[in-house]
Amino acid sequence: MDFGNLKGRIGEALVENIFHLAGYRVARLGRESDVQRLLKDGEDEFSPDFLVWKPVDGMPGAFWLLNVEVKYRRDLADFFRFGGAEKLTQAKQRWPDLYFVFVTDHPAAGRSCFQAMCLRDYTPGEEPKLVDLHQFSALDIYPSTVAAHEMIAQDLFTALTSARRPARCATSTRRSEGASGNVNARRQLTR
Repeated sequence: MDFGNLKGRIGEALVENIFHLAGYRVARLGRESDVQRLLKDGEDEFSPDFLVWKPVDGMPGAFWLLNVEVKYRRDLADFFRFGGAEKLTQAKQRWPDLYFVFVTDHPAAGRSCFQAMCLRDYTPGEEPKLVDLHQFSALDIYPSTVAAHEMIAQDLFTALTSARRPARCATSTRRSEGASGNVNARRQLTR
């Protein structure tokens, strides 16, 4: 079973919480939605996942605003090798200051499963330069916050990768037994 979409949703939730814990307010913007696609003719317009903001120190009433797109990718090198760079180029045309946060369950050795870049710093045709999210100094996110969320991500992604369907015998047991067997079979399925 492919759980890529679910891992993407988990990645969005984790990144949203990381920004929240770093003192940002977070508003959801353009979630990929089948309903939005049904209601629209033509190409989908890209919209970032989040708008995040926090007050600018020493400037009452001023806020630092960021658009953030979160992408789960099992293998970041493959993503960039097979079309990912073109997607960044397209996004930069419309959102030149967009921040991308990539979430992966297979980071390169010594790297975080949360890696980021700003399209302002991206030159089309060159390899994207990702930094671990906590090392993106402009964002002011603590390493301990990212580390805690990495443990959660790895646990959840590992559980999804090893998930198996319920055994078929639970269904056959339910059919062959009386009313008390139905209750026991349902209990087995909910455990």
